[in-house]
Amino acid sequence: MSLFFLIGITIKNSYQLQEKSLIDNLRNKAQTIFNLIVDVRHWNAQYNGVYVKSEDLKPNPYLNPNFIKSKNDETMVWINPAFMTRQISDIASQRDGFKLKITSNKLINKNNAPDEYEKILLDYFEKNPNKQSYWDIKDNKFKFMGALKIEKDCLKCHAKQGYKVGDIRGGISVTFDVSNEFEQLKEINKEKKLTIIFLIIAAIGGVITLIIHETMKRRDEQKISKLNESLETKVNELDDFNKTLHKKVQEEVKKQREKENLLIQQSKMAALGEMIGNIAHQWRQPISAVSAIMMNIKWTAIAEGMNKKFIDDRMKEANEQLGYMSQTIDDFRNFFKPNKEKELFDLDLEVRKTYKILKDTLQNNNINFQIFSNKEIIVFGYPSEFSQVVLNIISNAKDVLIERNTDKPKIEVHILKDEENIYCKITDNAGGIEEEIINKIFEPYFTTKESRGTGIGLYISKEIIQKHMNGLLIVKNNEVGAEFTISIPKKEEEV
Repeated sequence: MSLFFLIGITIKNSYQLQEKSLIDNLRNKAQTIFNLIVDVRHWNAQYNGVYVKSEDLKPNPYLNPNFIKSKNDETMVWINPAFMTRQISDIASQRDGFKLKITSNKLINKNNAPDEYEKILLDYFEKNPNKQSYWDIKDNKFKFMGALKIEKDCLKCHAKQGYKVGDIRGGISVTFDVSNEFEQLKEINKEKKLTIIFLIIAAIGGVITLIIHETMKRRDEQKISKLNESLETKVNELDDFNKTLHKKVQEEVKKQREKENLLIQQSKMAALGEMIGNIAHQWRQPISAVSAIMMNIKWTAIAEGMNKKFIDDRMKEANEQLGYMSQTIDDFRNFFKPNKEKELFDLDLEVRKTYKILKDTLQNNNINFQIFSNKEIIVFGYPSEFSQVVLNIISNAKDVLIERNTDKPKIEVHILKDEENIYCKITDNAGGIEEEIINKIFEPYFTTKESRGTGIGLYISKEIIQKHMNGLLIVKNNEVGAEFTISIPKKEEEV
């Protein structure tokens, strides 16, 4: 019976997977359309707009001049990025069940006015500049909007309006009619419910039930394949609109992924090297102690004629030292164990775990390390990645303190919070960072350690805090040294 129960649950869950696959395809399709339109706009902005010879196209009344006359008295209509996007939207929206629109909260052309739903999303993008897009499904409509950000080429027209690079100018919405696709999923779900009922009734005929299940599975896969083919056909229609631009997007995405993989690999290697160095240092003293104990056992056994109690006592000491060594390697292994999902964790506890890894190195170099935290402070994120960031910053501070032979070296960690954010401030008294390089330390491959550094630790640290935990990592010099501040929102913002 348990076998049939598991089969029934599997069939039921497959509908959810099929629905997720459909939504992923729709989201990717909308994102591809948005990227193509943005690339077209960038091309137009690069040349400060283009002129089109036409006696039929009505010039944009919001542009000045909106047309010129050629030497042959031909009308040359000026088309800027917004006007070009509007033309493309009008053409694309003629397709059945499809709508493409450019809109903004700060209108110039009233024809681009946002509806109530688009207005909410535009307000959301302005309040959350790190959010690139949003999608939703409502009334059998897949609605997607991507944020249009001001880039350098855009300032040719928009600088006079008070915009700067990174500001939200507006958005492009993409809408699909998905009623047919979800109707097919409902039909598939109905068939699965009938199959589950049949499995319960035919539990005794297990072999026959298994055959029926496999048959239904193949039939469902064929239907899903047809559904995917239908979606791919629609995507291909849009791909034909501008194959060259789509190919360029794919090539740039591939290059970016290769760079990111390289950075991740180099970061792992750097962290691994640091970890091995700490393990070697952590083990050196216990190993020496074990060696001395065993030597003592040897000579005492010879001198005292194999005194059993003495030998047992010395062996107990040796086992305690070996146990310490075993616990040390477990501490390292747990520290570097990756977190695949976000979770709530105690900021103070993670800092203390990091200190435990570096404790011997700091003490051997007479570096005073203190943590100031008045109460338990809980954050939502990746504890292992956060610990890696703290480890990078403290390790860098330790290296500078040793290199500069600082008098009474110390490192302090202050954990505090306000109404909106939680902060972790890490300071040292090594004299600070040179003004000419302080703005470069978060850049990839920038290092002051020459052959001992990769220049990637602080870059990866900033990526972790800003992209993975929606926070900020900044640095400044105080009266006695450098001060790194990690700020993390108390909770993730929702739409």
